Amino acid sequence: MIEFLKIENVYDPNFEEVFHLYNAAFPSYLRRSWTGIEMLLSKKPAFHSIYVKHKKDFAGLIHYWTFDKFVFIEHFAIQPDLRNKGLGSKILKKFLSDITLPVIIETELPRNLVASKRIHFYERLGLFVTSNFYMQPPYEGSQVMMSMLIMSTDYQFTNKHFNQIKNTLYKEVYKYDQKKEIAKKGL
Repeated sequence: MIEFLKIENVYDPNFEEVFHLYNAAFPSYLRRSWTGIEMLLSKKPAFHSIYVKHKKDFAGLIHYWTFDKFVFIEHFAIQPDLRNKGLGSKILKKFLSDITLPVIIETELPRNLVASKRIHFYERLGLFVTSNFYMQPPYEGSQVMMSMLIMSTDYQFTNKHFNQIKNTLYKEVYKYDQKKEIAKKGL
């Protein structure tokens, strides 16, 4: 049995396990600090941190945002000892079945075997790669923007509303102001 337990704040007894997996599963340039997540949980009702329970044990995490017209999965990770056993697919299928809006994710370009497998994993679950060019802004600090793919459960919606989706992610998720960055660089 799969359960989704919402983390309300960093004092939640389950948050430490979620944060530990989060740090282990994602490189520093693709994640937030403890303080960054604490701020989101306390000030951004659109942001959700989910402790995924399978049977009686911690199985993984989902960080996602709910916007008016779509849901954005920011991070999804499964405990290392539970990977490659079909559990990730079951968890994501359950999550997607509970969502009525189009679901958007970012994923790396297929430059290596791991990235290619990740894209195929999402495709098997019904997500489509869009053809739009997308750059992911940095999380925290001064990292550079990264070329990424946008995948979606609704290809038509995503292509039609791509600029709105991108602008929402830049503004709400990354706090990235493209105009300021261009002005800063003197372009």
